[in-house]
Amino acid sequence: MLGSGERSPMYRALRDSSCSRCGGIIREGDLFTRKAEPATGLPLIRRCRVCVPFRAGGGLLSALLDPDDGGEEMPTVTAADMKEKALSRLGPALAAGRRRRGDTTG
Repeated sequence: MLGSGERSPMYRALRDSSCSRCGGIIREGDLFTRKAEPATGLPLIRRCRVCVPFRAGGGLLSALLDPDDGGEEMPTVTAADMKEKALSRLGPALAAGRRRRGDTTG
């Protein structure tokens, strides 16, 4: 919700960029809004919280944007685990391909 009472989509910066209006830095992870460019109508003009004050809605949106996930830690996955998982999924298809080609070495 913008300070003017209008609703507007919010975006989270994936990298540092600048505000199109004031030139201020929008840091990675910060929220910002966009405005349509007059020439094309595409939402290309980035606007920081200083230029266009806004507040996040709440509920599901706040839960999704909140960096604190309630203390749950994501499991760490190693390259070996990923390779094992991929091979377990691809194993039957690879075996069928070998059988079709007559390859019994794999």
